Amino acid sequence: AKETYSVEARSIQISYSYRLLVNDDMDMLSRTPQQLGSAAARTVNTVAWAVLTTNGLMSDGVALFSTATGARKRANLTTGSATPTALTIQTMTNQMRQMRGENTPEGAESTDILNLQPKFIVGPGALDTTIRQLCLSQFDVVDNRFMQFNTSAHLIPIIEPLLDVASTTAWYLFADPSTVDTVEVSFLQGQETPVVRSYVDDATLAQTFTVLQSFGAKALNHRGMIKHAGA
Repeated sequence: AKETYSVEARSIQISYSYRLLVNDDMDMLSRTPQQLGSAAARTVNTVAWAVLTTNGLMSDGVALFSTATGARKRANLTTGSATPTALTIQTMTNQMRQMRGENTPEGAESTDILNLQPKFIVGPGALDTTIRQLCLSQFDVVDNRFMQFNTSAHLIPIIEPLLDVASTTAWYLFADPSTVDTVEVSFLQGQETPVVRSYVDDATLAQTFTVLQSFGAKALNHRGMIKHAGA
């Protein structure tokens, strides 16, 4: 299988007149480069998470998160109303474990069982308490009892408020990216961090700040990611 994508340049510019600069008694405008850099970092984060929420097509012609259809022999999407619980995580974990390798040249399902293991549980801010209680507590809030063994303790919670915009109920399990490709973010060499430049217009003495960053994000393999729509 082959997934392709490219980096894109993103830039923003802001200018301050000479009059505004000389009247900046509180030196507030000096924070501009830092604020532009922070905005650039948030943009990278937004583009990366949009890979999940837009659920675009993969090279097999099927959406990133999908039921078994066409060339996709194993589902990585669970529907129905369910918050994260030990039972739903067990079901989704087994889905990930049963993922197979690439289809044969004839289009049949591979017999190679990958045995992938979830490492991260990802959810919106609306599920923050539920996810953290499930993974970090020794008390089962569903059965109202202390647990002898927390089966979700190995999962690392990742809470991302950008996910709330798309859905407050959907959540995900991710495998360790060292064992299988998931979502990759790449930067143009030399622009791993935002590039901020400034210059002064000799004619007007206005000062202009520009921030530039070139990067791209793409899902490379659906097998290491399982989504529960939660609704």
